[in-house]
Amino acid sequence: MENLIRVSAGVTRPDIRPIAAVETRPLRRQLLRPHQAIEELDYTGDGDADSLHAGAFQDGRLVGIASIHREPFPGDPTPSAWQLNGMATLPEVRGEGYGAALIAACLAHIGRHGGEILWCSGRTSALGFYEKMGFRREGAEYFVPGTGPHFLLWRPVNGPAGP
Repeated sequence: MENLIRVSAGVTRPDIRPIAAVETRPLRRQLLRPHQAIEELDYTGDGDADSLHAGAFQDGRLVGIASIHREPFPGDPTPSAWQLNGMATLPEVRGEGYGAALIAACLAHIGRHGGEILWCSGRTSALGFYEKMGFRREGAEYFVPGTGPHFLLWRPVNGPAGP
């Protein structure tokens, strides 16, 4: 498979590449939804032809995941919006750039498909990460049964990395 993030000028970047939806499920369960069976972790849009499931690898081991698919932003039927689902990295690699590289790969994919907005239902515990990645809050915090407090977050695809 083609790497989505390349090594350039001798600088090593996280190894990000497309993976199959089924490959995301073990980390989805371990990091995001331990209360669900692995068979329940097939998300809306996983099988769409232009969806992307990106994996972050460290020494050949899957350490992070992100999935995106076309989905209108809540309350706005704009067809150029994409939803981020199942974004997570293993705790031992957080802060090493894997999450940022996954977001960059998602934004590049969306841009190639004419998308303009990336949005997600982000856990409140990850709010700092999302804001650093240029996401903005929309509305008040809300509670998702089984996973806790969240915010609706969004960012332009071709925009600044910060808020």
